Amino acid sequence: MTQSILSGVLSFVAEGVIVYAPDGTVTLVNPHASLLLDCTTDEIIHKQIDTVLQLTMENAPTTPFPGIAHTVFAKKKTYTVPQGATAYVTTHSGRRFPVFVASRTISLEDGVVGILVFRDITKEKTLEHYKEHTAQQLSELTPILQRAATGDFSTVPNVPREENEFTELYVGVRLMVEDLRQIAVDRKREQAERILAIQKTEADRRALAEEYAKHLEKQVEEKTEEITRAKVHVETLIDTLPNGLLEYDNAFTLLRMNRKAEELLGVSPNEVTGHQVFPRDLHKPHWQTLVDVSYPALAPVAKKMTRENAGKDVDITEIKVTYPLERELQVTTTPVLSRATGARQGFIKLVRDITREKTIARSKSEFISIAAHQLRTPLSAIKWVLHMVINGDTGPLQPSQKELLTNGYETNEKMIQLVNDLLNVARIEEGRFGYTFKQGDLMPVIESVLASIKGFAQSNQVSVVVKMPSATLPPLTFDANKMALVFQNLIDNAVKYTPVGGTVTIDVSVDKEHLITHIRDTGIGIPASQMPRLFTKFFRADNALHMQTSGSGLGLYLAKNVVIRHGGALTVSSTEGVGTVFTLALPLDARRIPQDDITVDDT
Repeated sequence: MTQSILSGVLSFVAEGVIVYAPDGTVTLVNPHASLLLDCTTDEIIHKQIDTVLQLTMENAPTTPFPGIAHTVFAKKKTYTVPQGATAYVTTHSGRRFPVFVASRTISLEDGVVGILVFRDITKEKTLEHYKEHTAQQLSELTPILQRAATGDFSTVPNVPREENEFTELYVGVRLMVEDLRQIAVDRKREQAERILAIQKTEADRRALAEEYAKHLEKQVEEKTEEITRAKVHVETLIDTLPNGLLEYDNAFTLLRMNRKAEELLGVSPNEVTGHQVFPRDLHKPHWQTLVDVSYPALAPVAKKMTRENAGKDVDITEIKVTYPLERELQVTTTPVLSRATGARQGFIKLVRDITREKTIARSKSEFISIAAHQLRTPLSAIKWVLHMVINGDTGPLQPSQKELLTNGYETNEKMIQLVNDLLNVARIEEGRFGYTFKQGDLMPVIESVLASIKGFAQSNQVSVVVKMPSATLPPLTFDANKMALVFQNLIDNAVKYTPVGGTVTIDVSVDKEHLITHIRDTGIGIPASQMPRLFTKFFRADNALHMQTSGSGLGLYLAKNVVIRHGGALTVSSTEGVGTVFTLALPLDARRIPQDDITVDDT
């Protein structure tokens, strides 16, 4: 009666189940076990359990592993596969596949019998091998990409002989590194050539100076000749400058133009020298680029740059021109001042061809974007596979297995975040980060960020305090998603680098023109020598690396770019070992928000 009930119950079990007597004789088999073993129930009943399964082990200990019935009844232990080993079943038809297998005794009314459960784990093993292969491929590419990002192009990946889903990525990375290596070699060669040219020019200048010194006592005619030669020499130096040079008076009359300027502008000096240049001259043949350089703001594509060390009256603008060739030029306008009165006598424009620099920068951004997109797809696939396995969608897991897979899931999440940061950097540099400005209250954004890191702060035993003004905050025009990214980076860093028992304070206030947020911590601080590099890409302070080994070094760069795009300012003050204060100031007047995308590199 008991056997009959047990047989009925086991017929619904989706795993192979075999019941056997103390001597190992099989007494009951469920349909799934017959299906897995490629034989009928009659071919299994009354046979020995070890004969039916024909278990073999891979990666098992060297000592013999006892039989199933002997382990369960004689040793009175649960039969399981040794840790680190894989059990394989050979079916009646000769098919061999890996299985999970476990056996123990159970008590029935008729007495004690052994029950064995097994299932096919071929898919699990295949998934495990795929994960190991994927991790190996990524571990080979990561150091190469890191070295390439720092300017080291000495290592290129070896393309696998057998084509797989990573072959295209390997080929792309290899070609990119080889191209960058060649560009670096060409740049070094060009620099060496320029140095040699300068050295030669300097040697010539010294030789002329010595010659002039020997003839100081000669007649006035000789001195006049020397002066003339010196003037020719200056003209030669100006003519051989690697950048274009144009000199104007205050009425925009072109006084001088060197050879490089002639090459870049595509117009002869004889045609334009001594003539005033006006915006209406655009219609004149060959004058298009000359007019664009003279009035950069009127160029079809113009971007004004800011340089802290360029001087108060120096104007730097990047423009695109199409004549005589399609180029990107950097135009630097500097006033010519009288030494006696300080009055402006005219101005000089230096024109530099930055087409190659911009092409290299775009290539780097495109590479980062392509590489990140290529990496995000397999990482997302790994994430969902791990999520399914951890949740038990493919079967129950042992605690040690679940812990191992959970660690892998968390590491994969960090890789996905790094890929997202790389994509954000690429979008910012390409001017397609996508801002949506709306008027609203900034506090819900801060509160949502605080809610998301509350658990992290509690686990680190760091107190988070928010200070608000008594009056209601004025409305602000901002992009909520982008500002959430800023506060997420700043507050997360403050908690991450504050030791146990420390405090992070968010202080919100308003002055006449700005809404100001101070984020203070009692953390490890930032070394004074490394402060100038704080908002650059991939930078992490030395003491931060010792405290938190993981991190991309992109968070503050992204935050700074978002704040600049909002017309605000992000500054920092810090004392190593005492703490850090980040000050975020956003304009209350929406008219101060830039119309075009600008980045940290533009300022």
